[in-house]
Amino acid sequence: MSKAHVLLALLAGLVAGCQLWRPAKPPEQPVAPAPRDYAATDLDALVRYGEDLARMAPAERLPECQQVDRMQASSPRMGYRLHLLLAQMVTTGCGDASVTLGNIKVVISEIEDLRVRAWLAYLSELVSRSQREAAEKAELDRQLKEAQSGKHKVRKDVRAKDSKIQSLESEVEQLRNKLNTLKSIEQKL
Repeated sequence: MSKAHVLLALLAGLVAGCQLWRPAKPPEQPVAPAPRDYAATDLDALVRYGEDLARMAPAERLPECQQVDRMQASSPRMGYRLHLLLAQMVTTGCGDASVTLGNIKVVISEIEDLRVRAWLAYLSELVSRSQREAAEKAELDRQLKEAQSGKHKVRKDVRAKDSKIQSLESEVEQLRNKLNTLKSIEQKL
């Protein structure tokens, strides 16, 4: 083979190899979530925030709720209030449910956006229902404890009466034995 053929063969191999080679992709960087606009009062922003809260683990919600509470306390704004109410609705230990419900009703009367107002009215019904069910559960738990306590007391009373009956039966048996002894003595006389 001539040098030209060898060179041509190497060139063809090089071209074929280049076609198979793909440049390495840069490693994908995790996409940082967009910063939250806590001052936003539009329905879309509030729904997105609700979705964010739903994706959080319960342990993550409490610091989030506390952060929004501090923001609202230091710079009261309607957006902060709305975000705080949403966080309080789904976070245990961040606000009292009855206070949250009262605050929702106040905000409903103050907000101008009809869609947000309607959405908050719906959420207030959910919070109200949740409160009623929690109160009913607490009442049922109290009644169950009372019933169990009463059942325990009844068992205790039954045991005491059983013990007393056994004691009386034993006493009656002893008296019968004495009576029989007296009868036998009387017959001998």
